[in-house]
Amino acid sequence: MKKQQKLLRKHYHRKMQAARKQLKELEQGSRQFDKLNSRARKLLVKRIKAGYELPAKIFSKQSNQ
Repeated sequence: MKKQQKLLRKHYHRKMQAARKQLKELEQGSRQFDKLNSRARKLLVKRIKAGYELPAKIFSKQSNQ
């Protein structure tokens, strides 16, 4: 059971790392919101509820394209 828990924890952390990386790319403007995976979207929603504000440059770039 212990080995299985370690594997699950490892899997979870890898998925969360990928989600955080996607959010960084979103902030930099190199990734669109539509291309985020479900974990990244959920994490973004949690951040926004906690008072996080996205940089304004994200929306200005998308409107220009």
